[in-house]
Amino acid sequence: MRLELDDLREDQPNLTPLIDVVFLLLVFFLVATTFADDEVEMDLELPRAQNGSDGADAELLVIHVAEDGALRVDGREVTLEGLEQKLLAAAERNTDQEVLIRGDTRVDLGRVVEAFDACLSASLNKVSIAADPLR
Repeated sequence: MRLELDDLREDQPNLTPLIDVVFLLLVFFLVATTFADDEVEMDLELPRAQNGSDGADAELLVIHVAEDGALRVDGREVTLEGLEQKLLAAAERNTDQEVLIRGDTRVDLGRVVEAFDACLSASLNKVSIAADPLR
């Protein structure tokens, strides 16, 4: 006696393509989402400028100057002497290293000038100050 296997098998939808699409969407959204944001790292209110740039697009060495005058580089708080050492090390690795100073609007200008002077002391001449572009 011969059995027909097609009659015994129930027709069920194939879920493999659906699972593949869900995983691809998950990967897409994980890759497309930006987790590291300068504003999240340090809550700064940048000064406004008509031709300003927040420097988010470039690969730079970023110095954050908080409202209380604290200096941060790579997410770590440093002293002025520590900042000078980091800048000297960066200048040794790359003489064309670009530096961006992100100072809070309420910070004392003297603290930003100290950070700027530390960059020039380390022979880093491509120094910019971030501003929030007017929109």
